[in-house]
Amino acid sequence: MKIITAILRRAAVFAAVLLALWAALVAAAAIPNERIYDNMYESAMFFKDKPPYVNKSQLRLIQDNYADVILLNVTWNMGSGNPFVSALNTAYYDGNDGTNDYGENWGFYCAVEGAEQPNTDYSRYWHGMAALIRPFMLFTDIDGIKLIGTITAFVLLAVNAALLIKKRQYFAAGGLVAALLCVHMWNIRLSMEYQPAVLVTLLLLPLYILLEQNDGALSILAVISGVMIAFFDFLTCETLTILIPLLIVFITRKQDNRLPDLRSNILLILKCGSAWGLSYAGTFLVKWSAASLVTGENKFVTALSSVEERLIGEAEQLSPVKQFFLAPMANISTLFGGCDRVSWGNIAAGLIISAVVFGAIFYLFRSSEKFDRSFNLTMLILGMLPFARFFLLNNHSYLHEFFTYRALASTILAIMAILWYSLEFRPKKKKSLAKGGKKHGRN
Repeated sequence: MKIITAILRRAAVFAAVLLALWAALVAAAAIPNERIYDNMYESAMFFKDKPPYVNKSQLRLIQDNYADVILLNVTWNMGSGNPFVSALNTAYYDGNDGTNDYGENWGFYCAVEGAEQPNTDYSRYWHGMAALIRPFMLFTDIDGIKLIGTITAFVLLAVNAALLIKKRQYFAAGGLVAALLCVHMWNIRLSMEYQPAVLVTLLLLPLYILLEQNDGALSILAVISGVMIAFFDFLTCETLTILIPLLIVFITRKQDNRLPDLRSNILLILKCGSAWGLSYAGTFLVKWSAASLVTGENKFVTALSSVEERLIGEAEQLSPVKQFFLAPMANISTLFGGCDRVSWGNIAAGLIISAVVFGAIFYLFRSSEKFDRSFNLTMLILGMLPFARFFLLNNHSYLHEFFTYRALASTILAIMAILWYSLEFRPKKKKSLAKGGKKHGRN
């Protein structure tokens, strides 16, 4: 009975959060297109002659105009017709007039100018960012929205760091900041679509910090995290929203000497992980079901076809086996400044330098008394989960490593935690002379 009550409570939270988010999306869709035309037009002109991807040598510096243009196109078309329907039946005009394909940038411009109607279904995602974009378009354009999102992310990071410092969780605060900076958090300014995962993570993290002693509350927060990231994101680095909070929770407990045994840690990971995963998947299922209902079309067919491609689709004529193993390598390559999809030189240099630095610190300051098997294995489990995602969605992780690599912030934080809590910074005592021993000096 207790288990059933807990399940029903989490189901109610899932329904309430998703309903609230959908209501916000409907309210945004109800804003007349005439009110946001000027800034949408400015945004369309900004993208009109730009390539889909702007590459500034390193892959981590790619500006994803393609994703932003499609999101803006979908967002604009939500303003047509019944907002309850248009918020679910999401589509855009792709720039193909049946004779010539002028590309998505031109398609967005034509959509804003009213020259063309949507011709491409994109209902497999919620496109929840539209709930923010349409209100923001009342007073700013795409550049302003990207700037607001980036500033907000850094403000939220500062708030989380301050909260952790107030709780005397100094390593957790420093580790959180360092991990996000290691995956070049400032580069989320390059694309609007890079921002939701970071923003959702940092927005909900204070609640995890404040409620970290309550396992039940943490699993409910995991439900909220799963719903929100599925609603706002489009498969970037979604695992951040559950792994970073759990890492901070376990680090906090370790610092306060309240960390339970490994079995309890794994049970909490499973409880929160399953709550997050089911909510994440459930949010997509609700979208596909609702979109099918309002349109009379089976939206599951195209959605599941896309899922299949992300799981086993082949990229660049690679064999499935080769793609499977290259997917995580591509993300590591991007982390270390690779200019090609898989830059083996960058991978080798990055891993060797990291190993030397971490190894030297461990050698100089290690403490045999501080080895905590339960904590280290917990960190290792959480830190390796992004690689499970890279392997599972290997097609997507290989092709879009320029934004999926930010999931490695979790891995970096886990490794730093293992190292930090294995060190002793107090000077080591010199060995005392044996009784009756002699001091030897210069004659």
